[in-house]
Amino acid sequence: MKRIMTGMIPFLRTLALLMLACIYVAPGALAQTAPAREPLTIAMILWRGETRVEDGFRAFFKDRDIAVDLQVFDVERDLDRIPDIIATLRKNPPDLVYTWGTGITSKVVGKYNQVDPDKNITDLPVVFVMVSSPWKTGIAAPLGQSRPNVTGATHIAPLAVQIQAIRAYRPMTKLGVVYNSGEDNSVSNVQELTALGSEMGFDVLAAPLGENAPPSPDDIAPAVADLAKRGADILYIGPDNFIGTYRDALTDAGFANDLAAFSATELEVRDGQAMLGLVSRYELVGRLAASKVEDILIKGVSPSDIPVETLDRFSYLIRLSSARRLALYPPLSLLDYAEIIK
Repeated sequence: MKRIMTGMIPFLRTLALLMLACIYVAPGALAQTAPAREPLTIAMILWRGETRVEDGFRAFFKDRDIAVDLQVFDVERDLDRIPDIIATLRKNPPDLVYTWGTGITSKVVGKYNQVDPDKNITDLPVVFVMVSSPWKTGIAAPLGQSRPNVTGATHIAPLAVQIQAIRAYRPMTKLGVVYNSGEDNSVSNVQELTALGSEMGFDVLAAPLGENAPPSPDDIAPAVADLAKRGADILYIGPDNFIGTYRDALTDAGFANDLAAFSATELEVRDGQAMLGLVSRYELVGRLAASKVEDILIKGVSPSDIPVETLDRFSYLIRLSSARRLALYPPLSLLDYAEIIK
């Protein structure tokens, strides 16, 4: 036995040295051979170029040092470009598709119960932003159900809370709404407001544009003047791409008729002349959407397991220059928490 053990000692020493050598070499070897993570490829289909939403989206990945290759497709307010973009994506598929707004998202993914695999993207994950009524417009499946490849971030505060925000500034019993009748999100929004009016004691004075022909910015001023004659207390700017594009025409017509404008979206107050709004910060909407992309592409979560949701906090914005112009100064109680834009 002693002879066997003596003979084993050199072998054990050699084995130990080999093990130490392996321990020493392994980290370097792994560093040389471990593949670097490829950038995430994300195709962004945008309505009017990049906005603050995309700023927040980009910042999310930069803050986390996640490499992304963002391929931007700008439809320049023309939904007829969507089929060609989808064809391009099918030839060279990205890891994920990001869509901006109700019109684009509806064209890209279809309604939850009317999906056409020839026209809609069904085999790539899709994350949408700036869809104001994803359930009412059929982009999101009914509550309790889900879509296998679609999730997203919405941005509109509950309508009842918006009405409370208006009434916190001034009394309101007649809400004037100029909107594009060709946008599903706008039609849905007006329908919900009308139903809410019977509960909260206000009338919706609707001024639909584009019922017999494509809407024109020249239609806005006459519509606002008519709402003023009908006794509107304030103009309501909802999630409407057409009105958002020509927001200055709306607010200018409001000034001419002594009507302030409330906006449910940030841009019309921060970059326009709407007097007040209860809004989601665009950058935060982009970050919320980016967190869903991270869940899908980094953590491997299925879109069907990621809820469509909105932010849980909203910003009350007041544009002081518009308030001065209309001599409608905010109550002092609002100044404790509102963001004042000069």
